Amino acid sequence: MKKQTEKRSKVVIYKVNSDWHSRLQKACVKWFRYQYSEYKDLLFSIPNGIPLANQNIRTKIYNKLKAEGLQPGVPDLFLSVGNSIYNGMFIEIKSKTDRLRKKQVDMIRALEQQNYKCVVVRSLDEFIEQINEYMRIK
Repeated sequence: MKKQTEKRSKVVIYKVNSDWHSRLQKACVKWFRYQYSEYKDLLFSIPNGIPLANQNIRTKIYNKLKAEGLQPGVPDLFLSVGNSIYNGMFIEIKSKTDRLRKKQVDMIRALEQQNYKCVVVRSLDEFIEQINEYMRIK
């Protein structure tokens, strides 16, 4: 019985973190689409998380998506607007206490080697600052 409680608590913690992440990502996208309306369709998400409690269903969906090209470690958002320095910008959203996983660090390094700007943001203010700085580059 104790194991079930532990499993439930982990699912609840994951859900709380997932909800926070989702709210921040929605706020970032909403702000961008309002502030940079001429580029509104060029910022889009790359859904890599599968927030399902049922392990069997999650595994089936993950395997299907992996076969379709899902790549673990890819940042959450991509701004497909290039400039004189970068081909585009990848944005990873993390909470104040979250750390990048090894696959994320490796992917970010690989993307940077291909001339993409990659940033990690932990708040809407950081997102706004990073986007404005990037969009000032001509």
